[in-house]
Amino acid sequence: MKWMDEIKVVIFDLDGTLYQDDTFLGRYIAHMLKDNFNEEEIAAAVHEAYDILEGNHPVHFGCYFDRIQHDVFLHENFIPTSCYSWEGMKRERHVEDDSSLLFIGDVWGIAHLYAAKFSISQEKRIEAFEKVRYEMIEKPYAFQRHDRLFESIKSLHAEKKIFMTNTAGETGPAFVSYLNIGSLFNEYIFDAKKPVGMDRIVKRFVKKGYQPSEILSIGDNPFNDLLPVKRLGGRTCLISPYKHYGQYEWDVAVQTVEELSDVLMHMSAVKL
Repeated sequence: MKWMDEIKVVIFDLDGTLYQDDTFLGRYIAHMLKDNFNEEEIAAAVHEAYDILEGNHPVHFGCYFDRIQHDVFLHENFIPTSCYSWEGMKRERHVEDDSSLLFIGDVWGIAHLYAAKFSISQEKRIEAFEKVRYEMIEKPYAFQRHDRLFESIKSLHAEKKIFMTNTAGETGPAFVSYLNIGSLFNEYIFDAKKPVGMDRIVKRFVKKGYQPSEILSIGDNPFNDLLPVKRLGGRTCLISPYKHYGQYEWDVAVQTVEELSDVLMHMSAVKL
């Protein structure tokens, strides 16, 4: 891929990109529901959530969920089209205000879907989020570090390597510390507010003189991490082991961090 030798700025997402783990999903949902639902109801919700993730449910991974009406919208090039009920029945609805739509673009998005579906309070969501985040970097639930991925990032000859996550609060820096990547990037951006924040950072680099085609974004959430960059003419790499609804092309698509490591190693070799 000849365009790789032109890349000068690489933007990395955190969750699902610098590590891969979906085991937190069930615990996160259980933490949110534990005070208002019994064990059987919680187990059913968790089972259903993984059905969505694995493509075994009428609600498609990679579609829009209406937080208010609890309907699901398919899309064409990320523009909402057909509407379906939670059970998969066609509904005659059109989107007039997309502010209520949640794009189910990554594993966290499924948890957010259930928070909306069951009207979980903001306070309870934050409490459950922080609890599961710390569980993820502590025994017995700590996820695996992939040292080869970090070595491949270190070997990149890009002028700027940017770490960018929507995670707010103290857990973002805690993950950086756990992963031991505190010196791996030129800039660390927490509470990034993607996708708007992604649009802003690309425009910031363009204003500094970089061409959009010299910017590469790597992430697992097409809507947050990749679409803003692609629309501005930048390069994109999707990393996801899950099947996303829709037909769209990214410059690179890989399923695992091991495959991503290979791509980055290739980019390093291209630069030599």
